[in-house]
Amino acid sequence: MKKSLPFRAARKCFGILMLVAAGCAGLIASVPAHAALQCTITGSAAISFGTLTVPRDTPVGTAIGPVQSSTVSVNCPSNPGTVPPYNNGWYIQYYPQLTSSAVTGVWNTGIAGIGIKVVDVTYGNTTLSSLAVGKWGDFGAPITTTAAFQGSFTFTYQLVKTAAQVTTGGAVNIPQVLTLVSHNIPVNITSPALVTISVNNTSIVATTCTVTTPSVSVTLPTVNASALSPVGTTVGNTNLSIGLSCQAGANVYVTLTDATTPGNTTSNLTLASGSTATGVALRVLNSGGTAVSYGPDSAVAGNRNQWLVGASSSTTRVPLTAQYISTGTVGPGTVKGLATFTMSYQ
Repeated sequence: MKKSLPFRAARKCFGILMLVAAGCAGLIASVPAHAALQCTITGSAAISFGTLTVPRDTPVGTAIGPVQSSTVSVNCPSNPGTVPPYNNGWYIQYYPQLTSSAVTGVWNTGIAGIGIKVVDVTYGNTTLSSLAVGKWGDFGAPITTTAAFQGSFTFTYQLVKTAAQVTTGGAVNIPQVLTLVSHNIPVNITSPALVTISVNNTSIVATTCTVTTPSVSVTLPTVNASALSPVGTTVGNTNLSIGLSCQAGANVYVTLTDATTPGNTTSNLTLASGSTATGVALRVLNSGGTAVSYGPDSAVAGNRNQWLVGASSSTTRVPLTAQYISTGTVGPGTVKGLATFTMSYQ
């Protein structure tokens, strides 16, 4: 959110049923022995995060809310190979149902700027969400012995910010995050989905503020040139403030930008068009009395010379002070300055 701050002195199934006639003895039916044989996978399938507040400008990659988890149990019968090369056992696999986000290892959720990361804690902390829909992978080591297998696997789920700004929230309802299957190795047949992981009962609230004073003007007093000697002297302190109306759940940051010289990163504001005085500049002080340095008009977290104002729950204004500062021999005349301010909610 970019606003102007003028000064006047001035700112994103198969099986084959074979029927064979055997004289008067009747019919013989045979079905391949492994066609219906699969593991069973059971366990919790629905993940909920509740209502989560996401500050609009929180850095990309930031974890949102608590980590949730679920555990599934896997039971596989003995499954020896019966024909060369006598491959035994099972693969236990997952099929992603979501697309990849701009953040590595995170899937899109359907809410712009919000993704989900899924980690298989039991299988070496494998990030399951590194694969996208249309692919598949193992969620456990291949079971290649002739013995039956029993085991459990724990997955964790973390929502993650995936875009520079989250401006709209909403309900996160994902019927299918991933599905779990077994694959019969000897007969090379994969089961239908045995467990489907979903997300429900989750809501995202995007936190931001409204600027109630989009344009702020301040008039500094008239002073004698002699009052600005020697160089570096400051006079004419005049208070002003930026008004805000904020939702709770974020930290409020602000950056001032020199509108006349946008690349300026010093604390002296360039005199604007119409100024006739010489040897003087304008400065803005924050609530702590420190001169503010200027930076790019960007809301991205960590923007140069961005500073923390306070928690959004208790911030209703950004108090500032404008003043003259001498930069050389002062010549009389008019002093004007123009700066913009950019709010960031993190």
